[in-house]
Amino acid sequence: MVAWFLFGFMCAAVIFAAAAYFKFVSLRKNVQRARMRLYASLRSRSDMLPSLAWSAASLPELERDFVYSLGKMKETCMKEDSLSKRMSCEAELSQNLKKLFTVLDQQENLKKDEYFLKLQRGVLACESKIQRCKKRYNSAVRDFNTLAAVFPLNILARLLDFDKYEYFDFENSLDKILG
Repeated sequence: MVAWFLFGFMCAAVIFAAAAYFKFVSLRKNVQRARMRLYASLRSRSDMLPSLAWSAASLPELERDFVYSLGKMKETCMKEDSLSKRMSCEAELSQNLKKLFTVLDQQENLKKDEYFLKLQRGVLACESKIQRCKKRYNSAVRDFNTLAAVFPLNILARLLDFDKYEYFDFENSLDKILG
């Protein structure tokens, strides 16, 4: 009788461990998929930087170094491999975009320029997509980290090397300026 009880307990433990493993794998894939979408959105915004720098190059209100650094930030942010460095680079880029659009918004001739207005709408669309992707990524990270913190799953997560993920957060870029 005790042998059957131990056998049933072992089978239940194996089934529980297998189900937990597959849940961890599923949540990890969700995090990775959300990160790829977020990085694609950030790349779309970065692809607009040279055009923005070109639009701002003729303005006397902006220093030349600022305009050139804005154009070069595309490569700088793409090269960052750690998440914390990438967040700080994206936060700096967001601050520079706020400064740029504050100056560009005061230019009356640019408010009538169709190319600039189309570029501005494109940047706003990218920013809203970045915010949506950031929310999805952080939600997937929250789900994974919550599961990895619950007892007894936290022991299984450590045994199987399922490390917690870091949240991706930086300030909204242009919502307050152009909203």
